[in-house]
Amino acid sequence: MAPRPDSESREATEERTRTLASDLAEFCARAGHDLVGPLNQAGSLLALFVQQRKNAPDAEANILLDFLQVSSTKMQAVVAAVQQFTRIAADTNGFEPVDLNAALANARLRIEKPIAESAAVITHDALPVITANIEQISTLFEILIANAIRFRRLEEPPLIRISARQSGEVWLLTVADNGIGIDPEYREVVFQPFRRLHGKEYPGAGMGLATAKLIARLHGGELHIEPASGVGTAVVCTIPAATVG
Repeated sequence: MAPRPDSESREATEERTRTLASDLAEFCARAGHDLVGPLNQAGSLLALFVQQRKNAPDAEANILLDFLQVSSTKMQAVVAAVQQFTRIAADTNGFEPVDLNAALANARLRIEKPIAESAAVITHDALPVITANIEQISTLFEILIANAIRFRRLEEPPLIRISARQSGEVWLLTVADNGIGIDPEYREVVFQPFRRLHGKEYPGAGMGLATAKLIARLHGGELHIEPASGVGTAVVCTIPAATVG
């Protein structure tokens, strides 16, 4: 007789969950690969056609082509964001001691261009060493800093402050900015996949905070938003203190 579900060991349940997550991620990765190839090719051909037609007298046709090109770029961004999300979900690499200062440095290198273009000023505390996946933690910092830059106030450069403090059994890692902020009623909604509060005004696939929240949960923590002092937003990541090295 097959064992009852409630008699399964915790280890067996966790192993089955990991297997299902891995299978789902592999399916999404394969589907994404099959989508990206034709989509990239279509985007390249469309860009070439737009370039060739750039000086054509048919203004209405040119507007339509511009719209198609923008749509193609958005589709590519969405597929890439979904691929990143599923790749992280399926990552079974073991955790190791990670210096968060090094993870932050990795993240800053990845988005060096937008940091320079926006004249962003980034400061941080001496960050702790935790037991983590350095690639995922670097991606977490990358997403949160990039968001702070994207949703900045146009009249002043982004000021981004990264801090860490221990509170009871958790570390609180906070990325605070002086940007446009998030209204209280949307502070949970923004973590849902593909939720974009500002429509066409700000580019993006709407997967950044969903991916950041996934990373926090994979590390036994959570992600939430608090109002920054004065203006802006503070995104707080909790990491269990038991994981700290």
